[in-house]
Amino acid sequence: MTDPRIEAAAKAICAEFMKDSKAVGAARLWTQDAFLDLARASLSAADAAAWRPIETAPRDGAHIDLWVINSDGEGHRLTDAYFGEIPHTCGEYGKYCDSCPPEGNFWIDGIFGQQIFGRIIGWQPLPAPPKDEVLG
Repeated sequence: MTDPRIEAAAKAICAEFMKDSKAVGAARLWTQDAFLDLARASLSAADAAAWRPIETAPRDGAHIDLWVINSDGEGHRLTDAYFGEIPHTCGEYGKYCDSCPPEGNFWIDGIFGQQIFGRIIGWQPLPAPPKDEVLG
């Protein structure tokens, strides 16, 4: 099964070809596989370009995806991260609590609410949500 993103991109590329009367003749010579190959290459390039240097990441609490290198040198994508304070709900804020997190802003795992450790090297915006017709 072909990735639905590639199929959608191939259809969009073909549709763009058909808008130009000069390209229509050339497009007819292309096979479906040629459009799929072009879509694969385009999406691969777009995916690679989506990652941006961490220095350019928003630090306003916006949720983003991060690329983190762990202590073993392995990279992985961490979704829904943000830059801000570590959430803590004891209500004591250090007065009586011995588990309060340090004060300040850190990169936070937005799902588990914990500080992210490792070398963060890149970020990208969250993907677009599904279209209504996908959700039914």
